[in-house]
Amino acid sequence: MEGTRRHRRYTHDGTVTYRRLGPGAAGQVRNISEGGLMVELPELVPPGTALDLDISVGERSIHAEVEVVWSQDSLRASYAHGCKFTRLELQDRLTLAVFLAKGYGG
Repeated sequence: MEGTRRHRRYTHDGTVTYRRLGPGAAGQVRNISEGGLMVELPELVPPGTALDLDISVGERSIHAEVEVVWSQDSLRASYAHGCKFTRLELQDRLTLAVFLAKGYGG
């Protein structure tokens, strides 16, 4: 039996800019929920790492602070990462909620 998730995930093919320290780099969003998202990044980031993200959601973007929960090595040029939101300002949370309510991806 599969584990239960707290938030429904929506498939989303959008862009993300991520930063640890220094300049940002580009990645790709694969799915998103009210609690977090899965992204593909050009480098393997270890679990427990904090990242700042600018995430495209439709015609808008939101800023979020996340923690990498898991990361997966890949044979491709990018690496999958599961991230949970650790900080999402109210306006960005509302923008995300409206985006998800419109049924994007799902």
